[in-house]
Amino acid sequence: MNTYETVFIVRPDLQQDEIEKELEFFKGNIEQNGGKIIKVEPWGRVTMAYAIENYAEGYYFLIQFEADINYPDELTKRFRYNENVLRFVIVAIDEKKFKLNPKKDTGAKRYVKKPGARKPREGEEGEEIAPAEAEESEEATTTEDSAAE
Repeated sequence: MNTYETVFIVRPDLQQDEIEKELEFFKGNIEQNGGKIIKVEPWGRVTMAYAIENYAEGYYFLIQFEADINYPDELTKRFRYNENVLRFVIVAIDEKKFKLNPKKDTGAKRYVKKPGARKPREGEEGEEIAPAEAEESEEATTTEDSAAE
């Protein structure tokens, strides 16, 4: 049994129960043909980069599953004959190279300054103050604050 991943887009003008019925149909089809579902991710309603069949949005679904080598051909036929599916893709996953566990969100780490990235030059703002000067500047701000009151 090989591991596969499929992403498909369902028409946005369907009712919520019809959309869930489409998802259940494909999950059931995978299991009926001897496959095992690993993960199902409904991505929700997403705006597409370009219109497909005059639809600017669609409901996206991701299904990861294990199945026989010949099963993706059967699933392709099911997707093509279903008028509610706008687009689909089926990809074989090499388990040695890709882990099927969901990745943690690392987006916040992208914008954090790395330690020791660049030290400010002399005369630039953000220049480090010597400890003795730091104490003097703290005293000056407290005296200014008390004078303002």
